[in-house]
Amino acid sequence: MKSYRVCLSGWTASFRHPQLVTGAQPTLPLPPPSTIYGLIAAAAGGWVNPDECRVGYVFRSSGNARDLEKIYQFQKSSSASSTVIYRDWLTDWQLCLYFTEPEWAENFLSPVFPLTLGRQQELAHVEVGKSEETVSEIELQNERTVLGGTVVPFPRFPEAFGLVMALPLVMSPDLPRQAIGVRPWLMIKDETKIENPEIWRDEELGHGIYFLGGGEN
Repeated sequence: MKSYRVCLSGWTASFRHPQLVTGAQPTLPLPPPSTIYGLIAAAAGGWVNPDECRVGYVFRSSGNARDLEKIYQFQKSSSASSTVIYRDWLTDWQLCLYFTEPEWAENFLSPVFPLTLGRQQELAHVEVGKSEETVSEIELQNERTVLGGTVVPFPRFPEAFGLVMALPLVMSPDLPRQAIGVRPWLMIKDETKIENPEIWRDEELGHGIYFLGGGEN
């Protein structure tokens, strides 16, 4: 299958745990689907309908860290209290995006809005590939591979293992934001061998890809 690959990297990234609002802030091990569609929306300059944009992704990070962060809590416009919390983040990360339509990948050549992965200060950098091109046109193979650094619907792939979380596919375009397409997802951090007609392989980078969107999730 023909695909269009764009790879991004950055120093830090963090993904808020949806069940924790106050206190220490751990990070999910990899970006949830709504974060990926938010990143695509930033590049495209507007909300992205998952039915119209099929995307696969593989995320890797070199490590993680924890630090103390001072935050301000506003109860009224004229008063605020401060507190110190623990916050976790992932370091030296790389994210490869795979699209079935070239226009989505080409948006990353000149993104409309700044690209971030997590909070505002966690900037993403679009990488240049071996062929000196930002967008790589590749042919994916439908064969046995290793799957990791991505999410798949749970429990569709019983041979895969990871963290099961109820997460939205995307957030609504209007305020206040509403979660759309909430369902259980399996967040696969560590690589697992898999052979399935829904999983594709990038021969060059040696990992598997599952495609979100297109009305198929």
